[in-house]
Amino acid sequence: MGDSPLGTIELAATSFYVSDLDAALSWYEDMLGLRPMAVGTDGHGYASFLMGSAIVVLEPFEAALEPADPGGENTTINLVVSRDPDMVRDELIERGVTCGPLVASPNFVSFLIRDRDGNRFYVTRPVSSEAKDAVNQLS
Repeated sequence: MGDSPLGTIELAATSFYVSDLDAALSWYEDMLGLRPMAVGTDGHGYASFLMGSAIVVLEPFEAALEPADPGGENTTINLVVSRDPDMVRDELIERGVTCGPLVASPNFVSFLIRDRDGNRFYVTRPVSSEAKDAVNQLS
């Protein structure tokens, strides 16, 4: 493989742009039970969450270099969980999170949730031995 013009990539993080950072922080805490690993400011406020080995950064819409309408992008964070997705879905619904239906494929059982600004998460669990092996190789 040739040298990348990017050099060594130290870290990759996904940014979600939100209409109200404080309200988004409350939603992620109250609905998903997540606590930010960092909250700060760099021209605009932000909050970072560690989700598995991925970092998701919440930033206000005005911080986006090329802002899009809320929920207008097709970016989706896939959260691979070890718990039964049906149980996860039930608990999220009890907290007031709108969840899509459970969808089974040959390798995964998944459902979709959106945060209050339309950013998408697929909560998924591998069910086939091939999918479990593939996920284990990544972690």
